[in-house]
Amino acid sequence: MKRTNSQGFLVRYQYPQRLSKWRESFASQFKLIQPAHDPLEPFMTVTDDVLTVRDARHGLRFAYLLPLVIGLWILSCAFIGDLGPNSASVSYGRDKLAEYQAKDTKDFYFDDYHNRRYSYYRMMFDDDGSYSFLSYSKAIFTYGRESQKKSLISDVVIASVILSLTLFFTVFFIKSPKPAHIYFDRKRGLVYTWFFGRLAACRFENLGFLERKTGLLLYFYCENKKRKGGYDVVPVTVQPTGKVHLNSERDNDYFFAQLFNFMDNGKSAVITGESFHRPESKTYFFIDKRPEPFEERLEKLLEHEHVLPDLYANLKVVN
Repeated sequence: MKRTNSQGFLVRYQYPQRLSKWRESFASQFKLIQPAHDPLEPFMTVTDDVLTVRDARHGLRFAYLLPLVIGLWILSCAFIGDLGPNSASVSYGRDKLAEYQAKDTKDFYFDDYHNRRYSYYRMMFDDDGSYSFLSYSKAIFTYGRESQKKSLISDVVIASVILSLTLFFTVFFIKSPKPAHIYFDRKRGLVYTWFFGRLAACRFENLGFLERKTGLLLYFYCENKKRKGGYDVVPVTVQPTGKVHLNSERDNDYFFAQLFNFMDNGKSAVITGESFHRPESKTYFFIDKRPEPFEERLEKLLEHEHVLPDLYANLKVVN
């Protein structure tokens, strides 16, 4: 039996489902998975009462954001390096300035054209003959042609835009905190996580899911001050095999089976040791801290999350 419930003709869509309703299906269709020393990613920790899972944002950081930042820096260096004349033109300009200066010492007469060119080169180079982009810009805007002025403005605008994007995404890459894991609390029968100060949680029996080619979506009841009632349904993406694209139901089978194994039978059904802790990534400069007061906010959220299964019927998600 397929878990996807795609509908629609031209635009295919589906609705989230409660994961718990597939418990019996997993028990009957799949062989019991033997416990192992390493339960494989995205499982990060396994203890007596809690199993944690890494969400897809960890992978997206290196699959998309890091290459984007590197690419933007390469573009920025290329565009900034191309601003102004190349080295050959600078060398030619320095020679022309020396030629004009030699003629000037001999009281050589300059017509309007050569007088303008002489003034252009004198402004382009400092008294010691050194070149700078600032002096070149002054020379262009004072003595250059209109086409040169427009070209310089265009180059500066493009380089500025690319540099601004580069700095923005670089700062975002550095300041983006390490995402919190998804916690499966067997003792209390809860699933919870948080992001940017907002708590998202639900009872395991009400946890929703939806399978897409970009990954597995798990649905939580989440704090949202902008919504009526202060809560909203929020999906968190997990990629059980680490693939960013072309995920299938089969890619999620092991993940689902291990979740049910842990929640129904405990850590001994998942790992062979006393506990398991996968080393954390060291590439983050900050972490997404747990919102406080945590237990008080969690208790308040759980008073309302019983409506979560009813909300799934109104969540149309395009495939």
